[in-house]
Amino acid sequence: MRLSLEVLPTKLLGSGTSSLTTSLLALVPRGTRVYLPSLPGDAPAAMGAALAHLHASAPHVEPVPHIAASRVPSEAELLRRLDSWQEACSNQLSEAHGKRCPQPVLVVRGDEGAHDTAAHGNPASPRPSGGPFATTLDLLESGALARRGVETVGLCGHPEGIGATVSTGEGIVHLKGKTAALRRAGQQPRIVTQICFDAERATGFVDALRAAEEEAPVSLGLVGPAKAQLLQRMALQCGVRPPPPATEPSELLERVAVWQRLRGQRHGAEAIHIYPFGGLRTTLQWLLRVEGEGVIGLAPPLEAGAKLWAGHE
Repeated sequence: MRLSLEVLPTKLLGSGTSSLTTSLLALVPRGTRVYLPSLPGDAPAAMGAALAHLHASAPHVEPVPHIAASRVPSEAELLRRLDSWQEACSNQLSEAHGKRCPQPVLVVRGDEGAHDTAAHGNPASPRPSGGPFATTLDLLESGALARRGVETVGLCGHPEGIGATVSTGEGIVHLKGKTAALRRAGQQPRIVTQICFDAERATGFVDALRAAEEEAPVSLGLVGPAKAQLLQRMALQCGVRPPPPATEPSELLERVAVWQRLRGQRHGAEAIHIYPFGGLRTTLQWLLRVEGEGVIGLAPPLEAGAKLWAGHE
C-alpha cells in the first residue's frame, strides 16, 4: 500500500517546527501524499507558502492542499488561490511524463470545528463565509477546478456516516454523486476516509464502495500512536466513535493489512492515510517498526529508518 499523511501547514511554516517536519518528511517514501488541512484560523497565504516550501524542500512528496468549500468567500478568490498554488507547483516535474504536474487538491465542506488536528488548543471556528459554495458538490459543479487544470480531486469518505443526519449508506450515495460530477468534467476522483478506530467498519466502508461500483482509489484513514486523551478529543472533534480503552494502533493496522491481502489492489485500498496526532516523528517510528515486523508493506518501503531514532529532536 502507498502512504499518505496529514500535516498542518503551520508545522511546515512555524519557526519551531519547520526544520524538524521537513527533515522527517525527507525520510518518507517517494510519492507519499502530504495532505495539508485548511483550518479556520490559518492566514490566507499559509497554504500557498506551505506548498512552495514542500516543493522546494521535499520534492519527492506530493502535496495536496485542502479546500474548505463553505469557507471560500467567492469564486474569484478560489480561482486566485488555485492560480497561486499552480505557480508554486510550476517547477515540479512529473517523472512519469516529463511535464509540469497540475496541483491535485482535496475538497471538504468545511464544517465548523472539523479537521482541527492541532494537538494544542481548540480555537473557536468561525462560521462559514456565506460564499457561493454551501457544499462540496456546489464547488465541484462550478467548474472552477477544471478551468484551472486540476486533474485529480480528493473527496472525503465517512465510514461512520456524518453525525446523526447522514448514514454511511447515504454518505456513499452522496459520494458517488461527487465522483460522477468529477468524471463528467474529465477529472479523476480520489477518496480519503475520515479517521475510524474500528477496522471492520473502516474496511467495510471500502467494501460497500466497491459493491456500489465505485472504483475510485481509496486512502484509508487511520491514526498512529497518540495519548488516549488526545485520541478521545480528536474523535469528538471529528464526530466519530472514540477508540475503546487500550487501543493499539498496530492491531488495527494488522487487521486492515489482512483485509487488504484478501481484497488485492483493485478491490482494496490504494493507500493508508495516517493522521499523526501523536507527532510525525512518533508516527514514522511506528510505521518503520510495523513495516519491519511484516505487519504491512509500503510501496516503496520506508527508507533511512535509523535516522528516525536520532538526530531529529
